[in-house]
Amino acid sequence: MSRSRENHTVQRTHSETRRPPGTRDDRPKVGQRLTVEINDIALGGEAIARDRQYVLFVAGAIPGERVEIEVTSTGRRYGRGRLVRVIHPAPSRVPARCRHFGECGGCAWQHIDYADQLRLKERLLRSTLEHNLPGVHLPIRPMIGQADPWGTRNKVHFLVGLDRGRAALGHFRAHSREFIAVTECPVHSAAGNRVARTMLHLLNQHEVAPFDESARSGAVRHVLVRSGGNSDECQAVLVAANRKLRDLARLGNELIAACPNVAGVHISVNSAPGTVVLGSHTEKIAGRDRLVEEIAGVRFAVSPATFFQTSSVGAARLVETVLRVVPVTTSGPILDLYAGVGLFAAPLARRGHRVTAVEENPQAVADGIETLRSNGVSGCRFQSGKVETVIKKLARGAPFDVVILDPPREGCPDWVLGMITRQIRPQRVIDVSCDPTALARDLAALTRARYRAIEIQPIDMFPHTPHIESVAVLDRLS
Repeated sequence: MSRSRENHTVQRTHSETRRPPGTRDDRPKVGQRLTVEINDIALGGEAIARDRQYVLFVAGAIPGERVEIEVTSTGRRYGRGRLVRVIHPAPSRVPARCRHFGECGGCAWQHIDYADQLRLKERLLRSTLEHNLPGVHLPIRPMIGQADPWGTRNKVHFLVGLDRGRAALGHFRAHSREFIAVTECPVHSAAGNRVARTMLHLLNQHEVAPFDESARSGAVRHVLVRSGGNSDECQAVLVAANRKLRDLARLGNELIAACPNVAGVHISVNSAPGTVVLGSHTEKIAGRDRLVEEIAGVRFAVSPATFFQTSSVGAARLVETVLRVVPVTTSGPILDLYAGVGLFAAPLARRGHRVTAVEENPQAVADGIETLRSNGVSGCRFQSGKVETVIKKLARGAPFDVVILDPPREGCPDWVLGMITRQIRPQRVIDVSCDPTALARDLAALTRARYRAIEIQPIDMFPHTPHIESVAVLDRLS
């Protein structure tokens, strides 16, 4: 998003306290130790405390606790503190399972009992929507959690860096881009972790060096593994800064020999600085082109550069929710925008609905068409192109009874929402959102266009993080 994460968090949690011009600056000093009460939590996952009226964000604390902190930064509107000790712990505080928790930036809430994580997420979603939609009825249902909150990430992602002279797997240190080596990651799927560790062993065996961005030397930057939650297959991707790797095919075949559940091995070249992982071109070096993953009775064909939900269990809950809120009796056509590989479109078509799926990524469209073919599903057609372009043509054609939106994190553009509500005018809109603030903007625009929310179903896709996925269902008022 265009704003910094810190500014975004402050605005979304409404924690900013403005001082009249000319008042004295009573901010605490960097390095000062304070005893504070934790009274709230931010959408970014950090706890919120106040020193007089000054807001401080504290990682690792829980609402209801009294803690000692050391002030680490003080901006004009808010600062940050490092948790020194917990004086009075919250009842929901539990020991973190991972030895790297706190140092690693991958998880924020392993210290909170899982049932309380769900309650906190419901509270964050409700407070964000109520603040942005005053007076609007918000039928928020209890969050759907995961039966087991560990090993839920089927998309395994490790940085590759140097540790004691050898290539190592790791993550970014919390609030930085500094590499830290990790020996475990219990939120990843066990199958994905095993494949990644085997890939690391082969990289060291072949003396392949990690890429050093400052020196512009070495080769490998990331190891990605996508594991099937229901298919037992895995797909591995080596992200390199260049293609100057010897015996790539041999490396891929050795990985498949060591891990027979690996369907295919790929390389993606990305020499650009920054946090984008995959390069513009990804190619197979051994095995098959696509992974097969089964969700809601559909076997999806997924290429390595195609987006697919990180949690297979969470994806299944998403599809179940969308299938539930699309009436079986719906006889008119359904429009699925930002459709990806057809996560919603394929199961709906399999149930007998007529679906038009719009997706910009041509590889995702190819995967979606292959999914329909291999499952023998008819009644769905893919339209390749930007939603903003394709929707103009679709709005001039036959009407759609239901429109499904699964936009990027920033939400649906106002212009697209306007086309939906003024030109297409479906009876029902289903908005799948991964950001409560973006969802609030979408709901505000749809409410102004005389759509009424009849259900908002939050789903926990990422246990131990503040991430919140929601399915909002709105009907057009007559």
